[in-house]
Amino acid sequence: MPVAGLGAPGPAAAVERFLQLARQKDYVQMGWVFGNADGPVLARDPQPDVERRMYGLAEVLANDSFTVGTGSPVPGRIGTAESFRVRLRRGSLTRQVPVTVVLGRDRRWFVEMVAVQAITNTP
Repeated sequence: MPVAGLGAPGPAAAVERFLQLARQKDYVQMGWVFGNADGPVLARDPQPDVERRMYGLAEVLANDSFTVGTGSPVPGRIGTAESFRVRLRRGSLTRQVPVTVVLGRDRRWFVEMVAVQAITNTP
């Protein structure tokens, strides 16, 4: 079960918590923050599968520091989803990574999508 509850109490908090857990390589806790409007991925998928997926995300998101920008509503999902531009710095490289969060059950927010191609498709 999650240490700090399912998801996060707010949209930016979900992004920050997910990135902090990724930095700590706490793949199980990441699985309680990553999900969709139905709730966390760990509530529906087998833990070993979730751990492997979160490991992959944590490796791609490895950083020395991050800054979560201001959220903006997602068209067609206003009030239930927000998009953030997260600035990740690793060494001398800085990348902007779009992250979408979604409002789930009990008014908790979950990271729904991380646009890893912003990191992986760079020269």
